Formats: sequence, C-alpha cells, structure tokens
Amino acid sequence: MPAAKRTIAEPKVKYLPRHDGFEYCSRITGVPITPTSRPMACAFWNVRRQECTIVTPMSTGYNYLGHELRHCFEGAFHD
Repeated sequence: MPAAKRTIAEPKVKYLPRHDGFEYCSRITGVPITPTSRPMACAFWNVRRQECTIVTPMSTGYNYLGHELRHCFEGAFHD
C-alpha cells in the first residue's frame, strides 16, 4: 500500500514474542480461544508513537510474522 494511504506511513515495527501469546492476542483482537481455534498472532498500532507491535507465542512461523507485518503496513485488511 502506498505510504500516503497507510495508517502510519513509515511505522517502527516491534516484535513481542510472549509465553501467553495466544491469550494476549485473544484479548487484543477479541477473537476467542476455543477447542478448535485461537488467534496465532496479532498486530496493533500506536499512532502517536508511529509504532506497530507484532505479538506471537514464543514459537511461531514466518508465515504468521509476515502476515502480521502486512497488517503493520496495510491495516485491518480482513474487514
């Protein structure tokens, strides 16, 4: 997405692996943890600080990191 259309034109990206990554992302996204599903990662912005933070469990895959990095630049494209 062109920088002019982004929520944050040039975000500083932070990566936060957490032991409680599934639960943390569930709280951030509102996606519940069920016996068959859970949020694998999430990203959130701090527009004032021009930051995007990616959160994952301690062990994750590059596909999840790439997907959340895309959210940092393109926003909530699931909507």
